[in-house]
Amino acid sequence: MKKQLMKRAALVMAASMAAVSLMGCGSGAGNEKTDTTAAESSTAAAGANDSTAAGTTEASKEPVTLRFSWWGSDSRHQALLAVIEAYEKKNPNVSVEAEYQGYDGYYEKIMTTLSSNTAPDIIQLSKEWLPDIQGAKHYLADLSTLPVDLSTLKDRLLEIAGTYNGEPNMFPCTVGGSVTYVNTDFAKTYGIDLSKNYTWDEIKELGKSVHEQDEEAYLMTADADMLNRLFVQPYLAQKTGKPLIDEATYTMNFTEAEAAEAFQNVVELYETNTLEPFGEAATFAGQADQNNKWINGKIGMIVDYTGSAPKYIASIESPLDVISMPVTSDAKCSGVAYSGDRGFAINDNSSNKEEAAKFLDFLMNDPESIALCKTDVGYCPTRQSDDILIAAGVVSEIQKKGVEISEPDSYTNNMISGNTELEVIRKDLIQEVVYKDITPEEAAKELVEQYQEILEELKAK
Repeated sequence: MKKQLMKRAALVMAASMAAVSLMGCGSGAGNEKTDTTAAESSTAAAGANDSTAAGTTEASKEPVTLRFSWWGSDSRHQALLAVIEAYEKKNPNVSVEAEYQGYDGYYEKIMTTLSSNTAPDIIQLSKEWLPDIQGAKHYLADLSTLPVDLSTLKDRLLEIAGTYNGEPNMFPCTVGGSVTYVNTDFAKTYGIDLSKNYTWDEIKELGKSVHEQDEEAYLMTADADMLNRLFVQPYLAQKTGKPLIDEATYTMNFTEAEAAEAFQNVVELYETNTLEPFGEAATFAGQADQNNKWINGKIGMIVDYTGSAPKYIASIESPLDVISMPVTSDAKCSGVAYSGDRGFAINDNSSNKEEAAKFLDFLMNDPESIALCKTDVGYCPTRQSDDILIAAGVVSEIQKKGVEISEPDSYTNNMISGNTELEVIRKDLIQEVVYKDITPEEAAKELVEQYQEILEELKAK
């Protein structure tokens, strides 16, 4: 337990240090030529002048280098690299340097580069990081002042997913929620009814049955981040019908008893062997689609965001389907935060903000870029992306269905509920509960105490 507590303290300290460091940081008709020879000479001269002017314009375009940072799967990497190549062909004076990686460690990297003024020009962000970043200092540009068309976004998406303190700082690159991905061959093998909406208790009964039939098989898998954002947080939203935190009062919308219940649910998912052992799942943290058991048909379901559909479709040979997330028996909402969970921002300290905005506009609004990105970067955040990708037959039925079933009974999350310090505390307590270092009741008590302390500090800022 001591080891786990030290680990949690280190994580919280890291998040706090990151936040602190950010705070430190010619039209006359009478001149027409009627003589043919003269006209030809005039035309040739005009052409020469146009050529000279064009050459001067190109020559005057100073070379520009933009840095573009993002996280994601290989399919997202390849899509964005193709967009960069297309943009550079159209704009030969612009060079875009790609800086990409997996999700693990990305937040810490971006926070460090922002505070040290070494951040990229264009940055992929989670909407939940906006308060951490803009709350510390104006690190992200106001997109409404730059040459990027925000009017193409779907209704209210910019407001709920890309705006902080009334200023648009992020262009959402996806819209959707969370669902349960299902290997349909696995479902047939174990008699799983994909036409019903399951409660958490029913999922545990199902998971127990699956593992009893095959000790190598598990109904689900989840890493620490997934347990945090796709199990515990939705569970609490289902109990209350609200985000975790009331952004007006900086108070918790859930009780200590409800938090203990959410932790207990995770414990029972492991006790019934519904979830693959945590240590085995941790090997594929952030890459559940690459989990050997999932690929080999020994895991049947994965709860994840609708934007992850392409990688799950590509990861298994069996047909994929989607069903709604499990809910509590007394759920007041689905627990799905339907919105755009991530997008692209521009570094306000960039010396090339105008050029960065032009690239961002190309990335999100140009038909060529939309066709290249397909849904690997995100699911149709603009009206024209819907039109283009549906007409091209690119949007998969699975992803379309996932987005459709994630919207009903969903709720709109707020940014304070995704505060990084709060996330670190919750995530580490979940791991302590999983490792049985503390009980669900002890974890709930500590969660509430630490949340109260942090929320008081945030409210006082």
